Amino acid sequence: MANHFSLYATTLLLLATSSALMSTVVSDLCKQDNGDCTANCNTRCTAAFSGSHGKCGPTLGGLQRCWCYYDCPALKTCNDDFVMSSDCEENHCTLACVTKHPGRGALGKCQINFLDLSDSCHCTFFC
Repeated sequence: MANHFSLYATTLLLLATSSALMSTVVSDLCKQDNGDCTANCNTRCTAAFSGSHGKCGPTLGGLQRCWCYYDCPALKTCNDDFVMSSDCEENHCTLACVTKHPGRGALGKCQINFLDLSDSCHCTFFC
């Protein structure tokens, strides 16, 4: 009986996790205002954004607009390396990256330059 319950619980957990992952993927939908709401809203959207569809809907002010819905493009990641003034520590490196590239999800990783044995900070951030 305990084995059946364990199998049931595992299956339920797997389904819940899969559902959460599916909703994450679906949430990468972008919405763009494409002008006045007219009969050709969908046609204008498919011409403007590959794989999109258009639908008329209200703005916050209640005006009817043509909204284009499409898959958001993947964010491009950039890198930046610089020498640290003292021994590199991960927290200081990440803080330096965030300061240098604010609002871009910067993350720092310490690296050793084997040519001169200096510590450097390798930043990864969204371009």
